[in-house]
Amino acid sequence: MNPNPDLHHLGAAYALDALDDVERAAYESHYPTCEICSQEVLDFRSTTAALSEVSTTAPSAELKASVMQLISATRQLPPVTGRFAPEPKRRGTALWAAAAALLLFVASAAFLVGRAAETDDAFASQLEHVLAQPDVRMLDLPATSAATAGHLRVIWSASSNQIAILGDELPPADVGTAYELWLIDETGPVPTRMLDSAENGVVRRILPLAGTPDTWGVTIEPQQGSTSPTGEILFLGDA
Repeated sequence: MNPNPDLHHLGAAYALDALDDVERAAYESHYPTCEICSQEVLDFRSTTAALSEVSTTAPSAELKASVMQLISATRQLPPVTGRFAPEPKRRGTALWAAAAALLLFVASAAFLVGRAAETDDAFASQLEHVLAQPDVRMLDLPATSAATAGHLRVIWSASSNQIAILGDELPPADVGTAYELWLIDETGPVPTRMLDSAENGVVRRILPLAGTPDTWGVTIEPQQGSTSPTGEILFLGDA
């Protein structure tokens, strides 16, 4: 039996405990067996847990304007495709799920900017600018091995031609080497020239975006940089 296609839209609402009893029971019987939904639940729960650390700050006018633009442009229901067309009675759930997902994105963006401002006001200002773009994308890069320590998040926007990368709890690179972020497209890996040693385990960089990524990858390269990856791929994620 094929799962109800609407179930795939309920991850954010489930993480916010905003489903009714029937919807919750249906989703809980579905998401553990669905790789995509299982990952969404983990990501949304991680975001909501992080919000407990956020102090209240007023969003900038630029960020607020971007959020309002996203609300007006975000499709609220899946496209109508024959027998999989959503039933009218499900519209409220789909609308809430879309709103919940947008709310979590905005809250996550506010958390990232606030955390960055604790140590680097200039980076926080640049990060907020990237996050405010209508085409902004955000991706947590999965480690390729359980032995790989640290966390890396890539945020990019074609309209601003910028990439923001935030790394935490990374092992500092050995002397003479540095972490490199690769934009991988149909032509292969393209170096971003990040070349950060992750001193104190942290990376906070704003880089130019040169191309349209299909995948992002991170390796450790010689400090002077490489034209193609020479080190082991430590983090890798589809854009």
